[in-house]
Amino acid sequence: MGDPGFIPGFAGYAIQLAGDQIIHHINIAIRCKKELDALKLLLPRIQAMNVELQEYRKALNSGKMSTSPHHPLPSTVNSWLNELNALLEEASDLAQHCTVRSHFHLFSRYRTSRKIRRLIDNIEKHIASTPSVAFLHQLQQYVANRQVLEQIKERLDYLNHSTSAMASASGDLFRSIYSATSNKKYIEEAVIVGQDSESNRLVELIDSQQHKNVSRLGLVGKGGAGKTLLLKRVFNGDQVQSLFRNDLMLWLTVSQNPSFNTLRDDLVKQITVQVNERLDSREEDHVKTWLNECMRKHKFALFLDDIWETSAASLLEELCVPHSPHHKSNIIIATSRTTSVLSQLGVRPSSLIEMQDLTENDGWRLFSFYAFPDSGGILPMSIDQEIAISVCKECGGLPLALKVIGKAMVSVTLSNEWELAVKKLQNDVTRSLYGRLRLSYDALADVAGYGISLQLCFLCLAAFSKGHVIYSNDAIDFWIGEGLVAGRDPLQIGDTYVILLADRCLIEPIQKDYDGNVICFRVHDVLHDLAQQIAEKEEKCFFQASKGLQEFPMVDCAGHIRISLEDNSLTRVPKEFRAPYIRFLLLSSNPSLMEIPTEVIGSMTALRVLDLSRTALQSLPQNMGSLKCLVYLGLSFVALKRLPNSVTALKNLQILDLYRSDITQLPSGFSKLTSLKLLDVSFCKHLQCMPYGISRLTSLEYLDAFSSSNIQWNKCRRDRLPISDLCTLNKLKRLGLHNNGEIIQEGMLGTMKQVEYLCMHLTGMESLPQDIISMSKLRKLLLTFPQLLQIENPFCEFQNLGYLSLFDCGMLKQLPNLHNLPSLKHLHIVKCPNIEKFPEEFGKQGGFPKLEVFSVVKLRKLEQLPIVEEGALPSLKTLTIMKCEALQRLPQCYWNLKSVEKIRVYGCSKVLFVMAEEENFIKTKIKVQTITLSMIETQTSEERYHDILQQSEHFYYGEFWCSEMFQLFASINRFYLF
Repeated sequence: MGDPGFIPGFAGYAIQLAGDQIIHHINIAIRCKKELDALKLLLPRIQAMNVELQEYRKALNSGKMSTSPHHPLPSTVNSWLNELNALLEEASDLAQHCTVRSHFHLFSRYRTSRKIRRLIDNIEKHIASTPSVAFLHQLQQYVANRQVLEQIKERLDYLNHSTSAMASASGDLFRSIYSATSNKKYIEEAVIVGQDSESNRLVELIDSQQHKNVSRLGLVGKGGAGKTLLLKRVFNGDQVQSLFRNDLMLWLTVSQNPSFNTLRDDLVKQITVQVNERLDSREEDHVKTWLNECMRKHKFALFLDDIWETSAASLLEELCVPHSPHHKSNIIIATSRTTSVLSQLGVRPSSLIEMQDLTENDGWRLFSFYAFPDSGGILPMSIDQEIAISVCKECGGLPLALKVIGKAMVSVTLSNEWELAVKKLQNDVTRSLYGRLRLSYDALADVAGYGISLQLCFLCLAAFSKGHVIYSNDAIDFWIGEGLVAGRDPLQIGDTYVILLADRCLIEPIQKDYDGNVICFRVHDVLHDLAQQIAEKEEKCFFQASKGLQEFPMVDCAGHIRISLEDNSLTRVPKEFRAPYIRFLLLSSNPSLMEIPTEVIGSMTALRVLDLSRTALQSLPQNMGSLKCLVYLGLSFVALKRLPNSVTALKNLQILDLYRSDITQLPSGFSKLTSLKLLDVSFCKHLQCMPYGISRLTSLEYLDAFSSSNIQWNKCRRDRLPISDLCTLNKLKRLGLHNNGEIIQEGMLGTMKQVEYLCMHLTGMESLPQDIISMSKLRKLLLTFPQLLQIENPFCEFQNLGYLSLFDCGMLKQLPNLHNLPSLKHLHIVKCPNIEKFPEEFGKQGGFPKLEVFSVVKLRKLEQLPIVEEGALPSLKTLTIMKCEALQRLPQCYWNLKSVEKIRVYGCSKVLFVMAEEENFIKTKIKVQTITLSMIETQTSEERYHDILQQSEHFYYGEFWCSEMFQLFASINRFYLF
């Protein structure tokens, strides 16, 4: 037998050893914060080295540096950088995870601490393996011209961004880049230089073809030659508008890979807006028959922009354009880059206009307008004229290049910097338009405070379909998900990014809100191609939107970190697809896509942006919670009834978009989404309740439940949120709400002092809660309030209110005195049938000092408008009056206002009868640019608003419709358009 004391002694030693280990590991767990601090201290070292290394690699890849033939570039360089990139990605995800889980328990903290320690060791070893100075020295000996490195401006790379994003996620910095530049507005109307001869020739051709059945005219020119601008100019011109004043004016942007179903739907929407005919069925055969019949009966002018070889042969047949319409004088006008495409459409050589490059004088005028805006297009003394003219000449006389490169040179004030720009343009061996425009992309890195983030934001726009309208909120959501926009108010900062890109002429704003922010925009085809080329070559992106794909390109997607396959015909995602490094995946607008395999979701551990909107998905995989890094989840227009409970494990989720989905309820554990900042459940007609946990989401800043009319704010159910509990969300900046008869008590709105945009549909109430006055930051207010009896005077104390819409206030008889609101720019009074007159103060001197747009719609009892005294409404630009049958006349004092530009009178029979005698007088007033008088009978207002809402380009309707009305009804239909 052994020593009887051996076993107890050995056990005691084991216990002591185990105890020592436990104490050691507890110390590790307690030191988790110290490990995080150590990780943050490591970042500046990586940052300093990374900037130089990445600049060096980019310069080599782009051809700005050349390696010596005697010393080829070491093969280890890229592998070293790729390994560093992988380590930083891991650190970024880990730091973000720690920021979200600030109160995780001891065991989790222990595991996290060990991960951080191991990661720090790996990074330290990696850096130590090749010291920064020695590494750069080793690289530079292989460069033929070492001075080139010093001439390249500092431009951060994606890897550089990862390090700054990691620092931000670690709690070190959540910097706000919102500055004075956020108030900078883009140029609203570009100067039109040249093109006069082409424009006049096209108008002459249109006029001369008035007695033919169908005339087909064409504009041909290279990309960036200004075809679309000229076509819009003709479309909006007085001559063409007068020729087709009471007829169909139709515009379609076709693009390279069009969806004929989408184009037909677009035509249907435009026609239903302009004539009193509607389509009850959306089946393809019915749509085609209806379009063909309408275009047979009505005279039309059809403008087709940007036609490519891929669609020319069958385009008119697919659009159901009749060969022999009843009406003569129909016009089809098309633009393309090649003559052969227009020939396929039946355009004869005699009806073809070729776009010419601008002359040197016209090119310099256009370039100067954009390059020297502060001096009125005059060259500053600090810049050598000869060098500036050289930059202009390198643009090749193409309006797009002159505009974009001109804007890229705005902040360049020294002649030596202009010389560098000339060399960059001349060193482009391809001599292509893309090579020239690359200068404008590179210049984004020099925008103070933005750098690489702004460049990557531009590249991400290539993920959208070419030629399609892009809503700013969609782009900003993706930017936030990617980590490109960070700060106290990322949506506001995102608006700043959009304005900056518009100011650089890299996007074309289509519509803006009352405050100058861009609502939607388009990217020129050439710039879209530029962004796609750079993104795919330098940023590991695979963007194939609107390419007609029917099978998932699994092989092509391999190795990419950003993938866009939106607007295709995909039916499935293969189970075999694995994407452990992917950060950005767009599968939206694939209407036949019904399933995302569990295996695919489980593999995407680094995914941050996932958009599944407008697909046929009816359920999500149960392992959605494994997407630990997910920041944005898009599920709008999806027939999804429920979200899996695992969604509540998405600790990094900031944006959840369920707009117009079929969702019936949200998971009960919703309070676990502690990072959620934006929740959109507007127009979710089947949503039954809001989960109780939403009131605990203290990070929530944007909540939109507008027009989700079936939500029950039940006080008796534990799993349902009482409407009064919304008062806990005191960080809200935007709120959209449908109370469904539940009374909003005093005290709820008073806590929401940060709210800037408020959109409410209130029923079962007769007055607004008095504590609404506590919303001192309110800038935009839209009220739908059927039982509202009166609005108290304190309502007029909103000093920052710039937009006010009262919609469907059926019981309201008198408006408050709004004339003293100092910031009010847009005022819309819609469908308030009991208002008989406006307060006399509306027309008093000094009233409405900043009001620019005033719309009065469907006020059936309104008999007169107040007389406007001299000095009142000094800023009014647009006056719209619709469906006010009792209104007797429109006093001439309104079109005598100094600033008025547009007067719209529609469906007001008595006013139109009186104004018929005054028409000649009206038209002598040159300062009133647009006067619309119409008695056409139409659909109901609501149907008409819906159709108009679908169109994003106001120039479609020319003189027929008030473009400003888009903003009103868009605000009603979608909260993000505020």
